Amino acid sequence: MKLAETETGDDRETRARHHVRIRRAKQFLRPLPRKATIHRWPVLKWFANTARKRPYLWSFRVREVSIALYLGFVISFLPLPGIQFLIAFAAAWTLRANLPIIMGAQLITNLATMWLIYPALGAFGTQLIDLFGLKSLDSSVSQGVYSIVVGGLVAGITVAFALDMTYRFIFAQAQKRPVNLKRMFKK
Repeated sequence: MKLAETETGDDRETRARHHVRIRRAKQFLRPLPRKATIHRWPVLKWFANTARKRPYLWSFRVREVSIALYLGFVISFLPLPGIQFLIAFAAAWTLRANLPIIMGAQLITNLATMWLIYPALGAFGTQLIDLFGLKSLDSSVSQGVYSIVVGGLVAGITVAFALDMTYRFIFAQAQKRPVNLKRMFKK
């Protein structure tokens, strides 16, 4: 007869820390669309039944999260207020990205923050255009949009890269694997 193994104090602590991390992640992700609550979102409710059948939209594997981070931040920093969510949803759908993360990235440029972010991106884009000697446009409106697009693309890729590397590092630590930076940059 085999006796049941008793759990050591270290095992209990490890399991408790693991559950704390899971609860913290769930609390952070609570306002984002989930498989169970997608029917409550204004536009997404039309696609709720179809979205539930696509498991990659809800997957937190490194591939789906990386795609969602890059697409999400590039789309959120482009001057597309009003249609960002639709473009992000279509991008997640077609490129098999994580839907909660790509939608969460869109919340960065909401009505309260876009008045601060877009002028900063425009100034950053203007500096990049001058630095690299890119062609300027004739109209001041088109030049402003051009500056925001250039600044948004560079800022979106930069922010997404930083968050992607952070996620990969945390994912590797959670899997108790050694972190191999060369391998992280190859993916």
